[in-house]
Amino acid sequence: MVQSSERSVGLSFKDLIIQLKNIKAQSMSGNLIVKVEPNLSWTLSFRMGRLGWVDGGIEEIGCWQRNLSLAQLNLPAEKLAQINNPHTTALDSHILAELLVEESIDRQKCADLAARMTIENLFDIIQFSQQSGNRLAYQFHQTGAGNAQLNLVLPLLEIEPILTRSIQIWQEWSNAGLAVYAPSLFAIVSKSLEISQLDNAELHHTVVSIDGNRSLRSLAVNNRQSVLAFTTTILPLLRAGFISLSSQPKSRVSRSNSSELGNPLSGQFSGQISNPAGLDPQKPLIACIDDSILIYQSLERILTEHGYRSYGVQDPLRIMPSLIRNKPDFIFLDLLMPITNGYEVCEQIRKTPSLKHIPVIILTGKDGLIDRMRSKMVGATGFLGKPVEAESVLKMIEKYMEVSSK
Repeated sequence: MVQSSERSVGLSFKDLIIQLKNIKAQSMSGNLIVKVEPNLSWTLSFRMGRLGWVDGGIEEIGCWQRNLSLAQLNLPAEKLAQINNPHTTALDSHILAELLVEESIDRQKCADLAARMTIENLFDIIQFSQQSGNRLAYQFHQTGAGNAQLNLVLPLLEIEPILTRSIQIWQEWSNAGLAVYAPSLFAIVSKSLEISQLDNAELHHTVVSIDGNRSLRSLAVNNRQSVLAFTTTILPLLRAGFISLSSQPKSRVSRSNSSELGNPLSGQFSGQISNPAGLDPQKPLIACIDDSILIYQSLERILTEHGYRSYGVQDPLRIMPSLIRNKPDFIFLDLLMPITNGYEVCEQIRKTPSLKHIPVIILTGKDGLIDRMRSKMVGATGFLGKPVEAESVLKMIEKYMEVSSK
């Protein structure tokens, strides 16, 4: 039997807290749908008063992919590609449930993933409800415990500590003067900002990473900072209007065939294949994976001048999906990157059937014996020091691409 209770618009987050406590106290099972405006909602799934999963929000896919990467679940390559598919339009908690049944992932890490995602989403509900003058609505669709719309395999969480942590993070955010800036929104650099004129090295590096397609949270992860620290760094530019926030990523506003569409002003990799005019599209395609725009530009110049097609990937969350989709003939892979490192990526490449025979050259500013040995252990084809030089790059390609084609 299904029961439904609905509360009309005009409630506050405190009212929602009472509802969450009632769900816990009465051991209710079902879905709590929370809305702060007609087109913005969240769904929290419960079983016997405990939380299993959360969907919705502005950056639903980004929240999923970002926290999945941070969870370090060591997912099989094919599942990772499925989850990080840039054309994904909906989430499916059954993906994790299947992996739990197969004992392919750690149950506690899966629980931590769900908790982090819920904290983020409850934070957003607090912020957006306050910005809309506490005009919040929710509806609970109750079901019997055996028929709950939550996959029974997923770990279940106590809502109280998650709720407490969400409120604490919101208070810290508000106390820092950031209440009007939502971390789930996508940052865009104004064309009037001359990035080269920024005299603060940290601020320059931070602004360069802004591409219009990532939220403040995802940018913070990419820059190895907390979202509070990252947003505080760019706060003067936000207040001055040089950086704006949008509810839509740039790639959705200006749809392109490329899933890693970038902002040329920010220096973000375009993700598009660079093909010199008149060059045969069958010419070798070379992937350049590096979080430094300068390294990619150096490699791209060398490659295009010598008749190769190339494309770059900067976002660690896009590396494997991009490689699987484009199937390059050769890969240059940075050793040190945010979230992950070249060793881990190389290991994933070698475990992916469609990629395992592609030559992979590790790029690094180090040149130690241990790094070389470890690179070989994870299946790297070769090792190249930075800064990259044309002669060394071309020799690597000629040597290993010839070998791999035999």
